[in-house]
Amino acid sequence: MEKVKVLGGILKRIGNFEPDSFKSVFESRLILQKTIYLLQAFDLYLGYQFSWYIRGPYSTQLAHEGYALVDIYEDTPPAKFVEMESEKRFLEFLSFLNDRREDADWLERLASIHFLNLVYPKMSKEDIIKRVMVKQPSLTREKCEEAWNYLKKYKLLVQNES
Repeated sequence: MEKVKVLGGILKRIGNFEPDSFKSVFESRLILQKTIYLLQAFDLYLGYQFSWYIRGPYSTQLAHEGYALVDIYEDTPPAKFVEMESEKRFLEFLSFLNDRREDADWLERLASIHFLNLVYPKMSKEDIIKRVMVKQPSLTREKCEEAWNYLKKYKLLVQNES
């Protein structure tokens, strides 16, 4: 339960967890998955393991803890990172999310491209984009390029442009 409280405290600061809709609205659960995946990409590891699933990186443990969080979220205080360097990275992460922290499609695109680039560092940019587009057919090449460049701007990609 302590881990769920920590998760809740971090999500309070991020501001995109909706306990009222979490159980019934798929998009709310997707936002949780991709937000925490991307947070961990900023070297702020909360202990969640992700694997490739229908809509990109997914953690079964995080899904379970998200459901548990619904009941205690209101009473959970915001959490800060103890180490100053981690807190600094968290503020960078908030800047990274900017005003798109509730944009499920954007978060899904970023997380999917990052995951494939991390797990398959020798896979070409073109192949990564193709693979993301196959899983998420509503995406255009331009939207994937935008996400790739955004991740690159924040130095979150293995440098592989081929």
